[in-house]
Amino acid sequence: MDEDLADLIRKPAARMRARDFAWSVGIAAGVAAILAVRLALPDAAGAASWLPGWALPLAAFLAFLAALYVRYRFSSGRDWATPVQRVIETQLAARESEIESLLLARGVAQALPEPLFILDDAGMVKIANPAAEEFLGGAELEGRHFAAALRAPAVFEAVETVERTKRPQTVEFTAAGAVERSCRAFIAPLTADREADARTLVFIRDLTTERRLEQMRADFIASASHELRTPLASLIGFIETLRGPARRDEEAQEKFLGIMQSQAERMQRLVADLMSLSRIELNEHVPPTKTIDIRETAKDVIDGLGPILERTEAIIDFECEDDAAPFEIHGERDEIFQAIQNLIDNAVKYGGDPALVKIRLGRGVAPSLSADGEIAHRVGDSAAQVAARRAADADGIIYLQVRDFGPGVDRADLPRLTERFYRVNVERSRKTGGTGLGLAIVKHIVNRHKGGLQIESRLAGGTSFTCYFRALRPRAGGAGAAPLPAAGAASQNAQ
Repeated sequence: MDEDLADLIRKPAARMRARDFAWSVGIAAGVAAILAVRLALPDAAGAASWLPGWALPLAAFLAFLAALYVRYRFSSGRDWATPVQRVIETQLAARESEIESLLLARGVAQALPEPLFILDDAGMVKIANPAAEEFLGGAELEGRHFAAALRAPAVFEAVETVERTKRPQTVEFTAAGAVERSCRAFIAPLTADREADARTLVFIRDLTTERRLEQMRADFIASASHELRTPLASLIGFIETLRGPARRDEEAQEKFLGIMQSQAERMQRLVADLMSLSRIELNEHVPPTKTIDIRETAKDVIDGLGPILERTEAIIDFECEDDAAPFEIHGERDEIFQAIQNLIDNAVKYGGDPALVKIRLGRGVAPSLSADGEIAHRVGDSAAQVAARRAADADGIIYLQVRDFGPGVDRADLPRLTERFYRVNVERSRKTGGTGLGLAIVKHIVNRHKGGLQIESRLAGGTSFTCYFRALRPRAGGAGAAPLPAAGAASQNAQ
C-alpha cells in the first residue's frame, strides 16, 4: 500500500511540475519578446522616445504577474487535491476494513462457548468473550493484565514465548478455585502489518469433564469391585447352600432367602449411590443456575421421609428463624433434596434409638454444639470462610443445620467422614443399610453449589452437619445485622 500511495502522489506532482515549467518558459519567452521589440526600435525614430528608461522593465514585470495570475486563475486546483483526496479515501477504506475485521473477530469471539482472550504486545487483555469472564468468575477483564486475570504461570510463560518466537504453543494447566479445573490453552500469534499492532490469541479448552469421566470410570470400577465383592460372595455361598444341604430345608431356605434379599438390596443401593456420586462429580465444576427455596425443599424432604420416621419412631424438629423471609439460592432442587435427605437419614441411623433430629434454617453463623460451654470439635468451612469466598456478609449467607443427639464422633474421625466408604462403625452401618457414600455425596453437592460444609461433634453430645450457601438477596432490614467472625477464629475448634 505504501508504494501505491507514493505512485499516486508522484505522478500528479510530475505533471504539475511539467505544466509549471511550460508556463515559466512561455512567460520568459514573452518577456524576451518585449525586450527584443524595444531594443529593435531606434531612438532616433522617436517611436518610443517619450517612454522613460524604467518603463520597459516595469512593463515586463507586470506582464509576468499577469501571466502568473492567468495561470493560477484558470488552472484547476483539483489536480493538486486529487492525490491527497485519493490518499485520504484509501486510508479511510483501510480503516473501515480494519474496523469490520475487528468487529467480525469480536463477534466470533463472543459466540464461542470456550474462553478466548486476545492480548496486545504488553500482555494486556484487548478482547475477552463472555465464556472467558464466566471461566474466571469476573467481569471487565478487558484492560487488565493477563497475568492478573488468569493465575496460571505456565500459560503466561507460553504467551511470552509465542510473542518472542512467533510460533504457536499448547500447554495444559490446572485452574485453581473451589473446584479444580483441568484445562488446555492454545496460544498463537496474530499477524499484523506493523510490529506495534502485534496480537496474541489465547484459546482455553476446559478438559474437566473429560478428565472426570476418565476418573469416574476408574473409581466406579474400583469401588464397585471392592464393595460388591463381599455381598456377591455371600450370595454365591447361600445359593450353593440352597442347592446343596438346604435343598429341602424350608426353614433354612426362608432364612437364607431373606439374607440374600437384604444383600441384593444393599448392592442395589450401593450401585445407585455410586451412579449418583459419579453424576454429581462429573458436573461439580458447573455452577447451577436455577433458583430454589431451601425451606420448601427441606419441608418436602421431611414429608417424604414420613414412613421411615414412623417405622424408626424418630422425631424431627424443624426450626426456621424467619418463616416470612425468603431462603432462595442458585441451586439444583434434586441435588439439594438429596443432600438434605442424606443428612437426615444419617442422623436417624446414628442419632440413637429412637433418634431425635433437629433441623435449623437461618442466616449467618449456625448454632454451635459448644454454646453450652462444653468442648466440641469441628472441621470444614465456617460461615466466615464461605462469606469471604462469595463476597457476602452475614445477611448473605444461609445455613441449614441437621443435628442428632447420638453418641457423637471422635475427633480423629471427623475429617474422614466425607470420604468414600468411610464408616466409623462398620457393623452398625451395614446393619442399617448404609453404603458409606451418603456424606461424600453431600460434600460434592455443596461444592458444586459453591457453599461450605461444616461438621461439629462432641462425644456423648451428638453431631451436627451445617451446609452454608449464599442467598440470592439479603434479609429485609439486614443492614444492622451482626458481622461474621473472622475467618481464622471461626475455623478453629471450639474450646
